[in-house]
Amino acid sequence: MHQNDSEVRAPQWGWIPEPDPQLWRRISEGTPARATHGNTARSAERRCRSCDV
Repeated sequence: MHQNDSEVRAPQWGWIPEPDPQLWRRISEGTPARATHGNTARSAERRCRSCDV
């Protein structure tokens, strides 16, 4: 399930406001996407399956 924009906020969430356009395709355990705003300790190691179609 996706989160509503109003639910995505620090300190629980981290985000990348202006990511590189190819970042989505590179996300993996070896190349995590690290949050640059909000909770910067967060990172993504896998893509959302429903968004990856």
